[in-house]
Amino acid sequence: MAKNRARYNLAIQKGTEFNDKKQWKEAVGAFRVALSEFNTSPDAYAGLGKACSGLKQYKRALDCYKLAARYAQGDAKYMTRVADMQERLGKLSDAGRSYMAAGEYYLRQKDIESAISNWERAVRLESNLLGAHQRLAMAFQRQGNNRGAVREYLAIARILDMQGDSKKALQMCRAAMRLDPENQDIITAVKLIQHGAAAYPDPEEEEAPAQVEQEEAEDEEDSIFTAVRQMASVLESEKESWGLESSNNNEDPVQAAKTMAQEQLAEELFRDEDDDDFGGNGGMIKLERDALIGQGIDFEARGEIGRAIASYEKAIAGGLDLPAAYFTVGMLHIENGDAAAAAEMFDKAIDDERYLPAVKAVFAE
Repeated sequence: MAKNRARYNLAIQKGTEFNDKKQWKEAVGAFRVALSEFNTSPDAYAGLGKACSGLKQYKRALDCYKLAARYAQGDAKYMTRVADMQERLGKLSDAGRSYMAAGEYYLRQKDIESAISNWERAVRLESNLLGAHQRLAMAFQRQGNNRGAVREYLAIARILDMQGDSKKALQMCRAAMRLDPENQDIITAVKLIQHGAAAYPDPEEEEAPAQVEQEEAEDEEDSIFTAVRQMASVLESEKESWGLESSNNNEDPVQAAKTMAQEQLAEELFRDEDDDDFGGNGGMIKLERDALIGQGIDFEARGEIGRAIASYEKAIAGGLDLPAAYFTVGMLHIENGDAAAAAEMFDKAIDDERYLPAVKAVFAE
């Protein structure tokens, strides 16, 4: 059955005007007309949701916003409205997860500030929402906001320790220490994870320690400082804008490979970590590598080739084993006039045979 686009457009226009004037009942009628023409319209469901909210019909409003989000196929603004309504209805756990999802949508749209805002709202409502803390740690480190990143790493460590995974909790503390080796909060977190409440006994429940016991305690604290400082290797990071330079795929094998590499690096940022991503054998955890990938993308987009190479190579040294990363660094070395360094990277990139035509084309020029 043919749909009347003109009738739909007029109904949307009228419904929006009624909402602006807070004429909620009239708005409901107008958006229902719009939906009678196109019953999968996100805008119509969102407008109806606003009108229902104005009438204090919050459950109906939530249902409308959910339909808007579904039919919009991941539009972040509709997911945020779902979260707002869930929060209003007291569904705080659901709201936290919806804000988390909204942040993911904004991240895919490369709107890092909106993503951070939604993740912060998520953890405000659901303090143990691990995924949101992980995203915030990565985003803050990428921006060069070390204080924010350390705070999130410690929050993740606390959650993991509560879940009984002290090993991964300590790895999060190591990641924090690489950013701020002198931070006393990290030292405290390490001691609590290693020794529990016994690390800080209640002074009212213990006698004043003897001098020898005090010296032993000081020696123990010094050893913790020494061990943690040995973990530290300060990462270069600056506050930069979020951006992924787009390029059009065409028949040129080099350009096609560049596009594929960009897509694969973006996919790596969204890949969930597994046990191998938690810094085994002294390597970086995935969140740290993701932050470095993001910095590399930022620097590359701004033409800061040397800094882009440094960021990507730090991620590789930290455990990133991805042909896309090797190819990207190889191309940056070519741009920088270092064919020998490029050849070394390309030799690893062609483990994925899809990069072979591009590598041959580069050296054929």
